[in-house]
Amino acid sequence: MKAWGKYAALAVFLLGFSAVEASTVRRRAATAGPPTETIFAIETPAPGATVFGIVEVKGFVLDPRGVSNIRLVIDGVVGNAVDMNQPREDLRRKYPGFFGDAGPAEPGFRGSFLASALSNGEHTLAIEVTFAGTTAPGGEPAKAILGARTIVVDNTRNQPPLGGLDNPGDPFTGGMQVYLSGIYPITGWALDDQGIRQTTGADGKVRADIEVLVDGRVVGQAMYPLPRPDIANAYPDVPGSGSSGFQLNLDTTRFANGMHRVAVRAWDTSGESRVLAEREVYFQNHEGTSRAFGAVDWPPAGGVFYAIGCGAPQYVTEEYKAYYHHMDWISGWVLDVNENNAFEGVVSVELLLNGVSVKKTDATGSRGPQSVFINSPITDPRNRVDANIYGIERPDLLYQFPNLPYDAQRAGFLFVIDTNYELFYTNRLHPGLNYISVIAHRKNSTTPFTLLANRPVFVGCDHNANIPTIGNLDKPGWLEPVKGLYTVKGWAVDTNASTGNYGITRLNFYVDGILDGSLVIGDPTLAMDSPDVKALYPWLPAPYVEHARFEYVLDTSKYTDGIHTLVVEAVDGQSFKNQFIQRQVVFDNLN
Repeated sequence: MKAWGKYAALAVFLLGFSAVEASTVRRRAATAGPPTETIFAIETPAPGATVFGIVEVKGFVLDPRGVSNIRLVIDGVVGNAVDMNQPREDLRRKYPGFFGDAGPAEPGFRGSFLASALSNGEHTLAIEVTFAGTTAPGGEPAKAILGARTIVVDNTRNQPPLGGLDNPGDPFTGGMQVYLSGIYPITGWALDDQGIRQTTGADGKVRADIEVLVDGRVVGQAMYPLPRPDIANAYPDVPGSGSSGFQLNLDTTRFANGMHRVAVRAWDTSGESRVLAEREVYFQNHEGTSRAFGAVDWPPAGGVFYAIGCGAPQYVTEEYKAYYHHMDWISGWVLDVNENNAFEGVVSVELLLNGVSVKKTDATGSRGPQSVFINSPITDPRNRVDANIYGIERPDLLYQFPNLPYDAQRAGFLFVIDTNYELFYTNRLHPGLNYISVIAHRKNSTTPFTLLANRPVFVGCDHNANIPTIGNLDKPGWLEPVKGLYTVKGWAVDTNASTGNYGITRLNFYVDGILDGSLVIGDPTLAMDSPDVKALYPWLPAPYVEHARFEYVLDTSKYTDGIHTLVVEAVDGQSFKNQFIQRQVVFDNLN
């Protein structure tokens, strides 16, 4: 019998007493020295358990050599890798000095398999552990089979959905009372082997039967599905596990201050439901805790503003001269909640360039609302917009904030600045890096304003008649975890090209400054139809805005896990280049 086989047998014997008690395997080192020791437990499923649907396998492994990999072993066949490095504060307390060293920070693991892949009846389950610090006699990493037990598969039973609630956290785990105020995101994940029940509304948005309850009353349905690559790591066999996240933005000001019970209930397509989690939390709202909140949609961080005719600028003392000047815009949304309706609401939104106030939605004269031409020709009505205003319709926010139907419906703002005017006359912009700030002013006098964004932008000129490409990324979001083959999605518009190639001949995609790959004109995922971009920004030049979308498949598994910087560079029809967007993302491939 191999050496590790003896200890696997010992592990089975020890686990026979209790599925959740830690077992210990001791081995004499090949050379003189103290024996090594593995402390482990497979906490679920228990020996003899009947399983069906999505079978979760959870536990922990502690070993002074370190653990580099854990895989499930079913009926003697090594299968899925588990998601390691799961926090276990209870083990920190139980083993504060593991062999004289600080307790391992992340000894937990979770994995899964589908019971439907197995026949009904008895099967064996164990884990294969690969140790990091030693090698077997043949030079291979040392391994051990641990925790073997018999389980019983019954595929005649339907499993209700399973999942978890990330926010609010569990006060018993965190060791402190959880306080919620204002708009609080209720987030987590939900899975089912038959699928989560959902419908698609007339607006194209998915409404899933994932209900958030406060004190036993349903207050809304969560947004679903949202990216969760960590769940895909733990449940690789379950379709849609990488998009199993949910979120509901709960307006806590609509409830009395004090203790409340928040719960999440999910339904599957067979009509089974389960309360995924419940939390006892404290709602605490007063003038000091409330804040306005929102986002700047355009420009993106690191975006480009530019002036035209820089060699001999004309009419620099006059603002909004669309034929001779270039206009840039700042758009977004802001909402406000308060436990006292008399102090709830946004009074105005203010724009600052490098710390200097230039526009305000409740101001008069040139600083306030006005109708301007954002592009030429001025004979085209699509180029006229109402600028420097708050209260633009934002139906997309109704989906994100269903508890605020009236406020969310008209929460948008739009500022237009004359970049030539600000660059050559007022000098509130200068060539190179600048900062744009947006401030929301509120009715609440205790916290009268909120800084929504302080965003860097690059200001340049159309030297050599080069107009820079502009665009944005829809996916991935800032610091979004991604894995495997991930489709990067966005849009880009550039007018420096002959008719027919939509302004851009190539998009280059860089990861940490190294070229990963490109899209070139003729690729089916470059210059895709973009009616949504045209609807948002009708003043951008046709036909380029009508064919602005792109998709690029990025193989994230080629890179180490962690934070990486993605940069997109455009090459236009006159061979001018500019990097118009960058974004930090998290690669999470268990490597």
